[in-house]
Amino acid sequence: MEILRAHGLTAAYGEASAVLTDIDIDVRAGEVVALLGASGSGKSTLLRCIAGLHPLTGGRVLLGGQDVHDVPVEQRGIGLVFQDHALFPHRDVAGNVAFGPRMQGLDRAAIARRVSHALTSVGIAELHDRAVDELSGGEQQRVALARALAARPRLLLLDEPYGSLDRPLRERLIAELPGLVEGADRGALLVTHDQQEALRVADRIAILVDGTLRQLDTPERIWAAPADPDVAMFLDVGPLLDAELTGGVAHGAFGRLVLADTAAGATGAAGTAGTAGTAQRDAGRAVRLLVPRTALDVLADGDRVERAHGRTLEARIVTVRFAGDHHRIEVALLDGTRVTLRTDRRPATTAPGTMIVLAVDVEAVRVHTPDNAANSSRP
Repeated sequence: MEILRAHGLTAAYGEASAVLTDIDIDVRAGEVVALLGASGSGKSTLLRCIAGLHPLTGGRVLLGGQDVHDVPVEQRGIGLVFQDHALFPHRDVAGNVAFGPRMQGLDRAAIARRVSHALTSVGIAELHDRAVDELSGGEQQRVALARALAARPRLLLLDEPYGSLDRPLRERLIAELPGLVEGADRGALLVTHDQQEALRVADRIAILVDGTLRQLDTPERIWAAPADPDVAMFLDVGPLLDAELTGGVAHGAFGRLVLADTAAGATGAAGTAGTAGTAQRDAGRAVRLLVPRTALDVLADGDRVERAHGRTLEARIVTVRFAGDHHRIEVALLDGTRVTLRTDRRPATTAPGTMIVLAVDVEAVRVHTPDNAANSSRP
């Protein structure tokens, strides 16, 4: 069941140019969708538009299939949770959590049941009568979540709710988020700047770049196949290398890299980001190669066959650090591009400036053509 459908969403501040442009996004029942993007990309503005806290200049917001253009914020069936908690200091925990049900006109018994259920669902039933100014930051955040849940919202809108918490507590609370929507006729839209947080908790991730939605897909597919170079750069999946592609061979300041047999070719069709092994042939075209860090490894001295086939890159060691079960090696390619590798293969020589050879899994290399910058993916 679809909880949220935003279509063609456009918004601005005053006479300024649009902050959001033609956004299409949806949230399904039982699903957490994470909004990722750089500062100023429009993440919080998108949340405020959906909530009805910021006016639209175009597009529609549907909640449960209903257009909510003329529906007041408090009647949209939305639970809002912000980073600063926004609790009522003059009310205790129960008084804060009871606010939503009371505004809905429920009687005392129903309000008490809602409060008890909400506090239990976030694991703080014992704090029922505590003053909010006596609580830790993590406890206050749980109260804010309970207050949102007590109103039985269709959609939870979470704007950096864990940003001010220390890492262990933050990870514990974020891990609990899927359980708040799982099995319920409820969905959640989470704004976060933490990519690992999004990858860990979200069923799907929406990437915003300069107020446009570039990709909406599962974490696995977004990481494996960024829709365009901007998404790849934001996620820091690996280096983007400028190249000229001829018959499956890429030439650039980084050197020469054979992406595919000459007969097969190695570039995506116009408007797509192709893999090296499945792309169509193109001759002498300017492209950008996304080389995931996971597709790179240190080439052992005896692996001459791979080197002969040109599926390698030369690099200069910058630093080598031992990290327990692996080594972290920062290298600079011939064109100066820096890459940090995680590998089990420790170079024979680790001195800075030493030249090494990196094996490349060419099947994982993505070829981006100049005309696919705004490509998006929606399952």
